[in-house]
Amino acid sequence: MRSTFHLPAAAIALACCAAGLPAQSDEETLARYRLTEATLVKFTQASRGLIAAVTADPAVRDDGEGGNPSTIADMAAAYDRHPAMKRAITSAGMTPREFTTFALSMLQAGMAVWIVEREHGRRDKVPIGIPIENVLFYQEHQAELERITEELRALDPPQQGPSGQEQEPGGRGR
Repeated sequence: MRSTFHLPAAAIALACCAAGLPAQSDEETLARYRLTEATLVKFTQASRGLIAAVTADPAVRDDGEGGNPSTIADMAAAYDRHPAMKRAITSAGMTPREFTTFALSMLQAGMAVWIVEREHGRRDKVPIGIPIENVLFYQEHQAELERITEELRALDPPQQGPSGQEQEPGGRGR
């Protein structure tokens, strides 16, 4: 039986678990990584290239190797295995590893922003390992980051809701 995963959804799932990643090197990578405007421009271009690649050929979304990535290296390798995906990322001036690291750092920072907002602006509630610089960057660029995240979510196939109704990516019913 062939198993597949969907990279945008996998990025979100991996980011949600980033604080407890099994590989210490991934935790360290995310703790040291800083989101920048220059890299945001590249990430946006690469993301839109991925969207175009999947739109042109929906089969690009499937990872014929099976399984779900559990590390930055695994996710980067999944992008590397797909020539169209790798081309979309590298043509924007990024490596698959940098693209993955940016995506996970961005999602981590977004979760931290949610915590800060819930805690009435208390930045001391940001989990250890999430750089405050990335939280501040996310707050400053929130609209753009949320827009590109939503564009990437559109690549995920519709899910079945609890009532069996088809849902749009992100959980909204159709």
